Amino acid sequence: MPDANFNSPAYSITHVQRPSCLPWSRCCQWLVLSFVPILVLFQSAAMAAYPQIRFSAESVEHENFSLHEVKAQLDIEGGFRLDSGRILVHGVEREISDFSLQGVIEEASNQGGVELFRCNVRTGVFEAGVELTRQKGLISAGLKLARQEIDSIRKLQGMPAQINWLSRGHVDAELKFRQLPDSEPDIRVQLGVGDLGFDSPDGRFAAEALYLEMELSVLAREWSSPVIKGVISSGELLIDDFYRNFADGEMEFALRPEWKDGGVVIHSARLSDKQSLTVEGRGVLGSKEDPDSWGFEISRLDMEFPVAYERYIEPVVAAWTLDGLAVTGSVGWSGHWSGGEFSSGDLTITDLSIVDTQRKRFAVTGLDARMRPGDHAFNSNLAWRGLLLGRINLGSGVVALDSEPGKFAIVQPLVLDVLGGQLHLHELSVLLPGGSGSDAGEPDIRLRADLEELEMELLTEAFGWPMFAGKISGQIPGVSLEDGVLDLEGEILVNVFDGSLTLDDLRIERPFGVLPSLAANVEVNNLDLELLTSTFSFGQISGRLDGYVRDLRMLDWRPVAFNAWLGTPESQRGSKDISRQAVNTLTTLGGGGATAALTSPLMRLFNSFSYKRLGLGCRMQNNVCEVRGLGEDDVSVLIMEGAGVPKVTIRVFNRSVDWPQLLTHLVAVSEGEDIRIGD
Repeated sequence: MPDANFNSPAYSITHVQRPSCLPWSRCCQWLVLSFVPILVLFQSAAMAAYPQIRFSAESVEHENFSLHEVKAQLDIEGGFRLDSGRILVHGVEREISDFSLQGVIEEASNQGGVELFRCNVRTGVFEAGVELTRQKGLISAGLKLARQEIDSIRKLQGMPAQINWLSRGHVDAELKFRQLPDSEPDIRVQLGVGDLGFDSPDGRFAAEALYLEMELSVLAREWSSPVIKGVISSGELLIDDFYRNFADGEMEFALRPEWKDGGVVIHSARLSDKQSLTVEGRGVLGSKEDPDSWGFEISRLDMEFPVAYERYIEPVVAAWTLDGLAVTGSVGWSGHWSGGEFSSGDLTITDLSIVDTQRKRFAVTGLDARMRPGDHAFNSNLAWRGLLLGRINLGSGVVALDSEPGKFAIVQPLVLDVLGGQLHLHELSVLLPGGSGSDAGEPDIRLRADLEELEMELLTEAFGWPMFAGKISGQIPGVSLEDGVLDLEGEILVNVFDGSLTLDDLRIERPFGVLPSLAANVEVNNLDLELLTSTFSFGQISGRLDGYVRDLRMLDWRPVAFNAWLGTPESQRGSKDISRQAVNTLTTLGGGGATAALTSPLMRLFNSFSYKRLGLGCRMQNNVCEVRGLGEDDVSVLIMEGAGVPKVTIRVFNRSVDWPQLLTHLVAVSEGEDIRIGD
């Protein structure tokens, strides 16, 4: 029989093992290592008959790999088996133990100077067909796997614990090997994974019916740095908050990983869906010192909207109720992303428009920006053509920014014309999720501002409130939005109706989310009643008004509880006037019978009356307003004490009032409609 020559030309396959996070690399390694003993057998393959051979050795050395505790056999029917207790490959950090290769030679021939060898092999993990040829020094070999169930990957040694996430899928693979005399082997692996499904125990990572094709090519001397190209063409993928259904378009990828210093350096990476997203750059995954470390240097990230928003951004920002937006324009970014945080970058925004078409909370149009976070010598700036918050139009603007990675703030005060007055922003900073110092899933915002003579009529119209007249000014000493909760730092002072309102203990949860909740206390100080009542079709009342709204609780911007009081100040002396219309309104709201008395011949002579004091309180809970006033008896509550002649006193006889009904009637009063209580 021909002698098996273990000193044949070198088939150099060097390998540096990596990482648990890239199971495909282990699959490729096993394909190649399964192939290596076949190349050795190829030296004695061309024979007409197969003698029975048994072979054992303490070790077999072959260039860059060695087999230890080797046993091999060949039977007369062409069946062969090779077992090795340990396989060591140059550069591999962990050995492969208990390797077993079995197979049957289907053809072995030498005709016209062409040596041909075909066989089927099994490693205990994969089953494959192998074909090898040698002609004029050119060695060609191929190994094919057909629809191998992916569950078999679990049996590979050294696989990460995450391999147990796999639930379904199959693999088709083909390995091609070529070597010319005096040249390095050229190795290519084509891999197709179909119907791939996996699910992590915490539900953060999952795939369903995922299909990807991949090609790996490498020279033997560069085995630790193959070139990989591929495409994901169908299925669904979930990575944390990111979700993508590839039914709407495939994703191409290319990269050149290098296993180095206990980690993976990713060179020349490129990702593109050929429509809305292009990413180019390099990265580092893990190291000997810190296996869990990672970082990416992005040389180019381009997003074209609206498709980029729908595919990549909307599934993530839906947690902040920022789904359902209409987004156009483009964004370009380059920079460094490491450990979940930005550390540098260059951001360009071009003609970006974002409109909340579903919830109608905001809209920004024509947004242009150029920012270099962390580069304080660069003049970062932001400009927009239109800005709408709710129904409040803030117009166009330009602002200079001081930016850090994931964070930006205005450099100098910004003045915006709004609602017939001005909004002075003294401080505004935004910390984005993932920015340095952010551990939340929502943006953090800090604001300090002044309001200068905003038109109350325009403001109330914008919020859909009853129409007010006059102007409003005020101070917002500090507001912060952190972890989705808006807190007031100090008191908001609003000057209105020649008096003031003080807002304290303000706290809003989920201000842009589902079912926002608000808690606050409001103090009312010395409002001019004549200015206030002339705003409505309520009737005119002169004098001053103090009061409070304490323990205010709102859900979805509707009051669910409060303790309120409005009345004439104790310091007010003498009588004041109240018009016939105002008396009628208060009496009707109170459910009393004083309205009929005003129709007597004597009362018809008076268009206004004098009063000594006013006071009306409400403790609201479960949509019921418990009324209190200046005093009470067994059947009523006093809300206005008359003065002079004729003396008109108003009492409330319905002590428990349905709040939604009362609110409806107050709106009707503001619109000049006739109302009745208790019908």
